[in-house]
Amino acid sequence: MRFEGPTVELPDAEQPSTSSGEVTRPAVTLADGVAYITAEGGLEAIDTATGEPRWEARTKNAAERGGFGSERVAPWVSPNGKTVYAAWDRQVQGAGTTPSRSVIEVLAINTATGKRAWSAEIAAAPSSAGLAAVPIGADESLAPQVVAVDADTAIITAADTTYALDPAAGTVRWKKADFRALTFADQVVAGGEATEYAHGRLVGLAAATGEQRWTVAQARQPALAAPRLVSAHLDDTTIVVDAVSGTLRVTLAGRGWRCLHDMQSLVVCSRYGYRVADRAIMMFDAASLQKVWTLSAGSGRTVPKITGFWHGAVYGEVGDEPIVLDGKTGQDRQISAGAAPYEIDRYGGIEGSRFHRAAG
Repeated sequence: MRFEGPTVELPDAEQPSTSSGEVTRPAVTLADGVAYITAEGGLEAIDTATGEPRWEARTKNAAERGGFGSERVAPWVSPNGKTVYAAWDRQVQGAGTTPSRSVIEVLAINTATGKRAWSAEIAAAPSSAGLAAVPIGADESLAPQVVAVDADTAIITAADTTYALDPAAGTVRWKKADFRALTFADQVVAGGEATEYAHGRLVGLAAATGEQRWTVAQARQPALAAPRLVSAHLDDTTIVVDAVSGTLRVTLAGRGWRCLHDMQSLVVCSRYGYRVADRAIMMFDAASLQKVWTLSAGSGRTVPKITGFWHGAVYGEVGDEPIVLDGKTGQDRQISAGAAPYEIDRYGGIEGSRFHRAAG
């Protein structure tokens, strides 16, 4: 509920200064006292209790030198915490008559030892319709991302092309251009597809074959809402859809809503517009999608800007003051919290590229 005391700097998680929009989120994931970082040169594990490195796993192909660096996405940690995954854009230099080529390099690293579980190089495929330079997702990112992995399939997306990789063979089972995967559950890969400039839809694909399972037409700005939920703009509303079946679960009036899961039993959806009247928070039960509570501009309370959500605690800011709301009641749980983290574990949270230890 509170953050204070010595902090741990995570400079390798920072994005390049040329980034814009939500892509500026540092490339770091917290898991059980360790900050896993998709750094320029590979994966890093930092002990958040001491600030000391646990291990570093570098990519086979070196990062490009010069400029401000490359945009990167936070790594994905397996549900059992045993493996961490990340992906990078890389250039394999040619030799003789063999030309240079662009690849997506993927690393799967044992979290305990820092040793490779497996690695792969995917030939980067350009967009079939030339749309890959325009981000499909609401996070505005084109950087490579490991979406999720199970025993048979790794789902990777880069420049709005999605690849289904066989981890054992290191081969691409199928790929889909102009499609950005957001989640992978019950053998369905769900995400957003660009159908033409400024038009798109939500799509669910079979993980084994890439065949379409469901679609929601004219849905734009797709985003992950929970492990089994995706959101998007549809006309003048924001919809929340079941990622496995494509069933509409919730319709929210207005655009600009973003949803977060607390990794337990709740989903919070919020929007924070320029006008006070456009700010609101709605809390839902993650299983039933029944509304638990609402905080809006007409309630007589100030609507915070939400930054993170974890185990029933909603983190955010009122002005420049970090606060924590109770996820079950919507009431103030902690004012002057010391930090408004976006990434949280049981030991603390990350605000910017700095880890703040929990103090209570």
